[in-house]
Amino acid sequence: MGKNVVALMLQEYENFTKSERKIVDYVLEHQNETQYISITDLSAVCEVAVSTISVFCRKLKLAGFNDFKLELARAALLAGPALQKPADGGEILPEDSLHTLMSKVLHAAQDTLGNAFHMLSQSAVDHAMDLLVAARQVVCLGQGNHSAVALAAWAQFSTTSPKFKTIQDSHLQTVILSTLSEEDVVLYFSYSGATHEVLEAAELIRGRGARLILITRFLNSPASAYADAVLLCGPNEQPLQFGSSAALMAQLYVVEVLLQEFVRREREGAERCRQAVGKALTQKVL
Repeated sequence: MGKNVVALMLQEYENFTKSERKIVDYVLEHQNETQYISITDLSAVCEVAVSTISVFCRKLKLAGFNDFKLELARAALLAGPALQKPADGGEILPEDSLHTLMSKVLHAAQDTLGNAFHMLSQSAVDHAMDLLVAARQVVCLGQGNHSAVALAAWAQFSTTSPKFKTIQDSHLQTVILSTLSEEDVVLYFSYSGATHEVLEAAELIRGRGARLILITRFLNSPASAYADAVLLCGPNEQPLQFGSSAALMAQLYVVEVLLQEFVRREREGAERCRQAVGKALTQKVL
């Protein structure tokens, strides 16, 4: 677009409907916060329908709400120095030394783990663990960067029980989801909980009567409505980050919590499985 999105909203303000002006008023007052908010949360704070926000974005000649947040981020970059801010570790400045940069990243990582601990609900973890222990099989899934977390989760859990599985190919994910039973559980990693992939997966899971444990940043995300348990974690991610290491770190923290609690509940079976795996792996060490 020619003008930045903030200038365009101000220019077209009088042409917007009453509901659309509510969106503009909120965005102008909370421009930084809006870069991190989900469409359902924005709908709630502005007291407008989600569809109204979608129409509003199209009036600005944008593809959708995520495109709108990208344009907000670009407008913020044009308005000031293009600085990256990793969580609460402090801004990384162009003049920083390598040592200072390393220190700021360290503090950001520590803040990420601390925030993940405070966001994670004990009751939600307890319910998720009941589902994992009772499951016939558990499928670990994710898309994009979060497919790496799903793979890491499977790699950890597979040493404790053969019922944990994963699949990376999106078409084969559809195959395995379409053959689930009511005794199966899907452990799905999605920062936004609002992608086409996670919603398609959630609908397949519900259709098969299986259970969904969703690890996400937003409690009111569209996919959360399908989930049997929602585990919240993750930092506020800037739109231009496209998947931050902090978000992955927070999800890996949740994986470790689930893993340790699973081993504690299934100690005998996990120990037998780990002994068998350990014995086999020793043959691979020189």
